[in-house]
Amino acid sequence: MSSSPGLSRSYARANQELAKSFRRYLEGHPRHLSRDTIRNYADETAKYFVEFMGSRSMVEADHQVLREFLGSFDARGCSPSTLDRHAAGLRAFFRFLVLTGLTKNDPTLRLAHRKMPKRVPRVLTIAEVEALIAAARSPIERAVVEMLYATGVRVSELCNIRLENIDFAERIILVKKGKGGKDRYVLFGVPAAKAIRDYLDSRPSRTGFLFEMPARCGHVYFNQYRTKRPRPRRWVGLLLVNGVRRTIALGSQDELPTEQDARRKLSRITAGIPGYHPRPPAPYTTRAVSIIINKLARRAGLGRVHPHMLRRAFACHMLVASKNIRAVQDLLGHDNVGTTQLYTHLTIEQLKATHEQTHPHEQKRGRDAKRKR
Repeated sequence: MSSSPGLSRSYARANQELAKSFRRYLEGHPRHLSRDTIRNYADETAKYFVEFMGSRSMVEADHQVLREFLGSFDARGCSPSTLDRHAAGLRAFFRFLVLTGLTKNDPTLRLAHRKMPKRVPRVLTIAEVEALIAAARSPIERAVVEMLYATGVRVSELCNIRLENIDFAERIILVKKGKGGKDRYVLFGVPAAKAIRDYLDSRPSRTGFLFEMPARCGHVYFNQYRTKRPRPRRWVGLLLVNGVRRTIALGSQDELPTEQDARRKLSRITAGIPGYHPRPPAPYTTRAVSIIINKLARRAGLGRVHPHMLRRAFACHMLVASKNIRAVQDLLGHDNVGTTQLYTHLTIEQLKATHEQTHPHEQKRGRDAKRKR
């Protein structure tokens, strides 16, 4: 059916449906893409591309349109790594279109592969890692940082570790469905084992995920009425019913002496409220773990530190101590030894920097260079 003269067809709705189909394709990808990859490609690149195209068809986008789309990020001052990520998302999207037969042409083949500037990532020293661990003030903070450094797991893998997959006797953990959907074993030492046990002693449940947020049945707090004549403080319940925030008066402190009493009464009340669903236990998110590590880094005076830096430190420190790149490859879960060799390069760069800063001859050369200036 042809459109009326003078009226142009809008592809906005079709574009949105394509973006949803693209997400389903990524979720069922045989390579078992990580959640971060799916989020970057489907929730960011595809979403931005839908907005950029407007009423134009994404299927009919050509090389010039893709260049304009990526240029819009460049104009905003986005980093080269951000541009590279969106270009990768576009390549995945058009591979999906070709596979589904919606188009035969892939305009991303003409997109230039940007050469990323070489930057040596920061590698935490052993002293810095020890300072990070020493900054922990609670059992969960210590357990998180000890586990990341002891095992070298990715932060997403840490969040998915279940207690039944930890062998405390042998100090071995089965990491199930890591990157690429593969299982592998990782090891941890005595300090990490003690940190885990101390953390488990502080939480009520000994089942489920290692780092797990408990079930929540609403929130209770004290409310002090502000009147001319002082009145007793009262417990108030706060909860969401069908997405709407509601408060419920529970009783005075005389009626409900402790917070546990107030929580029990709130649970009895909510049991009869239609549309209310308590939040079940859930694993910690990668963002929650990142917040913990950043908090420790600020206390230790280390600047910005993210969880992957502990994986990097694990790899570099292991390579310096053992020189066994194959063992480190297995522990990190790398398919290709070339990926592990990148950590060898980082280790060499770190050693060079240490040599230049500490060796007497290098220090003398630095002083001579300053005099010449």
